[in-house]
Amino acid sequence: MSLFGAVRFVTKSTPAVGRHANNILMASNITPLTTSIRSKHSATQVKRLFKNNPARLRILKKQEGGAAPTADTSSSSAIPERVYPQIFQPTFLSNGWSAPPPPEVQIPDYPFRITRTAGKPNNAVGFLPVYRDVRVHGTKRTTLIRNVQGDIPAFLSELCAVLNLTTGKKGILTSASTGKHGGGEAGRGVNSENPIRIRTGGAIEVNGDRAREVKKWLAGLGF
Repeated sequence: MSLFGAVRFVTKSTPAVGRHANNILMASNITPLTTSIRSKHSATQVKRLFKNNPARLRILKKQEGGAAPTADTSSSSAIPERVYPQIFQPTFLSNGWSAPPPPEVQIPDYPFRITRTAGKPNNAVGFLPVYRDVRVHGTKRTTLIRNVQGDIPAFLSELCAVLNLTTGKKGILTSASTGKHGGGEAGRGVNSENPIRIRTGGAIEVNGDRAREVKKWLAGLGF
């Protein structure tokens, strides 16, 4: 066979080989490989770039030459004035106990009241329900006030006046408080920006160790 004949033989047989290969692929149900293109942005970056993400809105506001919108904190930045003055000069023991005022001291009719601890031997007068709470390996210190009854907002206003505190950027936190994007704000605890919260069960938590100041204030009111 000449060289020209060999080339013509190979050229004619090539389509048959291709059809045979296609038949094998169809018989074996082999699916062709697909190539996925990965985005260079994560889901968070896409949300920030193309949607109404708060960070993106702040950036756009700054690029326009204006300041980012801020929450109105005029009502929460002011420290309230004290309404009820001290009527009694208490004396404290080393264990934190103080005697109530004598009968001749007239106690005003407060809109709130504090009940001392009960169950003491011989019906003795209990302690003021103010406690120190230490968490996070001693780095987080707060003050708990229990057994508060009556007008809670009035009590909190007077508490802020005595401790020289504001109600915070987010106001008084409660178990029902939620942030801008959901989630319980009260579960995050108190801090310097939000120093007061009402815990589940009614206990009032104050940022920092203010137990001595709170006890002196409550005892001075006659509780």
